[in-house]
Amino acid sequence: MNSRFIRLVEAFKTLPGVSTKQARTIAYYLLQQDQFFLDRLTNEMQNAKTHIKACVECNYLCEDNERCQYCRDPKRDQRQLCIVTIDSDVDKIEATNSYFGRYFVLRNELKPNKQDMIDHACFHQLLSLIRKNQVHEVIIATNWTTAGELTATYIKNLINEYDPKINIFRLAVGLPINSALDYADNTTITYAIKNKTKY
Repeated sequence: MNSRFIRLVEAFKTLPGVSTKQARTIAYYLLQQDQFFLDRLTNEMQNAKTHIKACVECNYLCEDNERCQYCRDPKRDQRQLCIVTIDSDVDKIEATNSYFGRYFVLRNELKPNKQDMIDHACFHQLLSLIRKNQVHEVIIATNWTTAGELTATYIKNLINEYDPKINIFRLAVGLPINSALDYADNTTITYAIKNKTKY
């Protein structure tokens, strides 16, 4: 196999969620395109990198503005804050049309056994936003993984230390709609029991 092609495949494999097979498919596809297509793709990537930045308040990506669309929207509930891991989590929550507060994007979660790698600047930014908007309700929507739970606990303790009167919620998790109990794993069932609601 051509060494340049192998390096191209390896480069695509560094993208999140891209397997070796998918990386090879992308590489083959791009190599079959004309120069106009490749130039346009390259230009769009460079333009995006130049003009899309993190919001100075919440870290969500925004274009040519210091503050994102949600931070600038006066109709959003300024005192309600949802903390997510990555930008696409915001998009998923917005798609439900069920939440109308502000957001904060962490970009990373705490790694088990690596507490010395805490991004203090990020959490300082979070507390500054809470203080500025006098937030009274926080929804922690980190992932339901070991890292996500560790991050959620850290944030909860951090906020409680700042102001114990702030209401803190963990996004509920359990059985999805139209699912059968027989197909759920033990962890999902455990969370479903913990997050049971009155019927």
